[in-house]
Amino acid sequence: MSDSDTIMILGAGIAGVHAAENLRKEGHQGSIVLVDRDNQVPYDRPPLSKQWMTGETDDSGVLLRHPDFYEDRDIDLKLGEEITNINPVRKTITTKDGFDYEWDKLMIATGSKLRTLSIEGDYLKGIFYLRRMADALAIKQHMQHVKEAVIIGAGFIGAEMASSLKQLGIEVTIVERSAYPMENIVGRQVSEYFLNLHRRNGVEVMTEDSVVQFNGDSEVQEAMTAGGRRIPCQAVMLSVGVTPNMELTHPQLEMENGYIVNEFGETSIPDIYAAGDCTSWPYHSGPIHVEHWDHAVNHAKTVTKNMISPQSSPYTYTPYFWSDQYGSRFQYFGHAKTWSQIIQRGSMEANAFTYFYLDDQNIIQAAFISNQAKNALPVRRMIKQQRPIDPEDLADDSISLKKVQRSLA
Repeated sequence: MSDSDTIMILGAGIAGVHAAENLRKEGHQGSIVLVDRDNQVPYDRPPLSKQWMTGETDDSGVLLRHPDFYEDRDIDLKLGEEITNINPVRKTITTKDGFDYEWDKLMIATGSKLRTLSIEGDYLKGIFYLRRMADALAIKQHMQHVKEAVIIGAGFIGAEMASSLKQLGIEVTIVERSAYPMENIVGRQVSEYFLNLHRRNGVEVMTEDSVVQFNGDSEVQEAMTAGGRRIPCQAVMLSVGVTPNMELTHPQLEMENGYIVNEFGETSIPDIYAAGDCTSWPYHSGPIHVEHWDHAVNHAKTVTKNMISPQSSPYTYTPYFWSDQYGSRFQYFGHAKTWSQIIQRGSMEANAFTYFYLDDQNIIQAAFISNQAKNALPVRRMIKQQRPIDPEDLADDSISLKKVQRSLA
């Protein structure tokens, strides 16, 4: 690749910004063009439902980089630009306004987009989705006069929002369609732990129910459920998950649960790469898709190395995400769609435990950690090693995890 080549990055979220930064760190001297449809200087989304919402972090604290960062590194930041077409033959992209931009190599880093619901009365003021800074600003302003709020969906974002709103003194009710939220990710016991955690902190959780109607004049005043419950509220947060943002298409661009990439971040079209939440990438026995901050950063950094020096750096990342709720820190490592057994280490009653998800060969596929940060490093290493382990050693608190991990080496 020539030092004078133009690299264009579509999406100025976590992956896009870290990709642009890493291209300069890796020595790319050519043009870097970072394009995003949002008009805001690139910002970090996770704090919007946590520290920023509670006032612990101000507006500048959620910026991914100071505005001067882009000029200092000669990164051409183009905001408010919506891309409608990719031409891999001419190596151009076309914006909604009809402008064409040329590139030598292209990275798609469009992230994810919200799932939405259609519920009677959802036009009323006070009903929100949280994805962009503009959403967060509207929510924060509205919440100043709210006493009761409803959150639809008990996933990690909904749970974090419940924690933040309780911290602001608002009465919160969560409505969750399933009996055990996130059971497919963390298992029944950890799911029950989360339900009890919400309830211990004064949040009402309604499971196996769904909101079917909102009532009010111009502003929402009540949410009605399929089970006949009527919940007074002046604000509603819909948090029903996200999907990969694959709005940019081309007949030759392979997509399934994300833009399909190989271990180097290459798509099915030469010189077009993809990174972050919008991708489906190879992991152990097959392709996976995850929507995690840590993955977006590390994937972007690895893929940029391959854009400069093709197929030089395979991506061997262990998925990781964290969640802060009610003063606790939860961490999840690995990726397990199914498991043969779960091993507990520590105490749920003390809110300090680690759960290991093992396959039928006693190999750790994933682990969930509650308030045991010291376990993070050995857990990550054990998952990466992919070797059989003695379940009794995992459960035995008298044996350090570092010692257990070293025994696998």
